Amino acid sequence: MAKLFDKVMNAMGLGDLEEYEEEFEEETVEPEISPVRTIRRNNSKIVNIHTNVQMEVVVTHPESYDEAQEICNHIRAKKPVVINLEQMEHSVAQRIMDFVSGACYALDGNIQRVTQNIFLIAPENVDISSNIREELQTKGIILPWMGGMK
Repeated sequence: MAKLFDKVMNAMGLGDLEEYEEEFEEETVEPEISPVRTIRRNNSKIVNIHTNVQMEVVVTHPESYDEAQEICNHIRAKKPVVINLEQMEHSVAQRIMDFVSGACYALDGNIQRVTQNIFLIAPENVDISSNIREELQTKGIILPWMGGMK
């Protein structure tokens, strides 16, 4: 009778569970662990002045907001940019500086105000070591474009 019961169970697909468990046992494969390769990024902002490559500083006098993207392209190309906004309408100058400062932040750059409407934007590979205005002031240098400061 047990054989008849086993045949009926096998016909219904409910046969011996041990056989199925053995069929579906899988070998556990351990993944191979490969050594981790570390990449070290040099975050130094020091520029070697004794190189053969000359650094180019771009001086711009934008006339419209459309020139803001061109300024950011110079920063992305790792060129320091001096922006003179003295001849611009205040609202347009503000929009340009908003755009440029956002790009400067995204590119890990630095912005330094030279005068009320002149800014120095340095990419990540150039370090602005101190406040230019204070340094000139301590040395007693008077420049006409700095409003006759002492």
